[in-house]
Amino acid sequence: MDAQNKQCADSVLEKLGLGLFYHGNKPLVWIAQPYSAPTSLREDVAPYNAEEKDFSLYFVKEGEFGPYASLLYDKTFKKAFSPDTRRGKRNLLNLLNDMLEGQIPQKIKDVASQQQELNDSGSKVSKSSILDLHCRDEHDNFIEIEVQIQRETNFLKRLVFYSSQMIVQQGEPGHVWDYNVKPVYVISFARFRVFDDSRPLHRAGILDYDTAEQLVDSANFTIIELPKVKRMIRPSDSEVAKWLFIFRYLDRLKELPPALKTEKFEGLLPFAKLARFNKKELKRYRYIMHLKWDRYAQELAFAEDHPDFVKKIGDEAVEKALNIVERMQKKGASMATIRASLGFSNNSK
Repeated sequence: MDAQNKQCADSVLEKLGLGLFYHGNKPLVWIAQPYSAPTSLREDVAPYNAEEKDFSLYFVKEGEFGPYASLLYDKTFKKAFSPDTRRGKRNLLNLLNDMLEGQIPQKIKDVASQQQELNDSGSKVSKSSILDLHCRDEHDNFIEIEVQIQRETNFLKRLVFYSSQMIVQQGEPGHVWDYNVKPVYVISFARFRVFDDSRPLHRAGILDYDTAEQLVDSANFTIIELPKVKRMIRPSDSEVAKWLFIFRYLDRLKELPPALKTEKFEGLLPFAKLARFNKKELKRYRYIMHLKWDRYAQELAFAEDHPDFVKKIGDEAVEKALNIVERMQKKGASMATIRASLGFSNNSK
C-alpha cells in the first residue's frame, strides 16, 4: 500500500474509521485532507554541495561520547533556557523569537516561568513539558508558551489537550470575564516521525478550511520532528534550521560547525558540558538518553533498509483486517463488535 495514498483502503474500513498505513509494524493514522492545505512557512533551501555535506570532521565516531549533553535533556534545557537567569533568559528569548517567527505578530521581549504544571488529569504535578512560560511582546501583549518533549502515543491529541489546559487556566471566576484569552503557543519536540513528509518543522493553528486564513489566535502549534533534521548546516541557512540542528545533534558533536559559531549558539555550550556533571548525574544522563533513542533508531533503520518487507507487512495487515471484517459481517456482528475485535474502543474515531 502506498503510504502517500490519501484514500481509505476499503469502504468498510472507512466506515469503521480504520484507514491505517504502516511504517514498519507500527500503524500510521490516516488523516483525510478534503480541503486545501495551508501554505507552509518553510523556507526554500538550496541543495547542499559535496563539500557542505562532509560533516564527519565535527561528529564523534559511533560508540564514542561527545563533550556535550543533549539540549533536550531536562536538566540541560532548564539550565540553558532558564528565564530566572540573565544568560538563560537571553537564550530563551533567542529560541522563542526564532522558532515562532511568522507565527507571533511581534517579538517577545520578556518571559517568566509559570509556578505550576499540569499532567494529563489536570493535577499539579510534572508532565512532559520542560517549560511553561508567561511572555510579553514588544507591544506589551501577553501570550502563553509551553515547550515540551512529547511521547508518541496520541501525539497530536496531546498537543490539543495541553493547549486547551493552558486556555482554561486563564479563566476568571464570576460573570464579568469576557473570554478574552491570551494566545497560546505549544512548541513540541518529537523524537519520532509524526507526518509522512520530509519537513522537520510543522506550524499550525485554527484556520479556515477554504482560505487557510487564521480564524483565531487562541491555539497555535510548532512541531519539530527531530529524526528529519539533516546532518548538515551552513551559515546561510535560516536561524530555525540552526536551532533544529543543534537540538538534534549537539550530543554527537566534537565542536560546533562554522554555521553555529556565533554568540547565540556558543552561549549554550557551558550549560551542556558533560565535564560539569558529577559521576551520578553523568551515569543517569547516559542511561536516559540511551533509552530514548536506541529503540526508535533501530526500528527506523530497519524500515529504511527493508522498504519492500515493510510494504509487504503493511499490505498483509490490511488484508487480514479486511478478512476479519468480512467474516464478522457475514455473521451479523455489529460495527461496535467488529471494532472491538480489531483492537479499537467504541469511543475511538
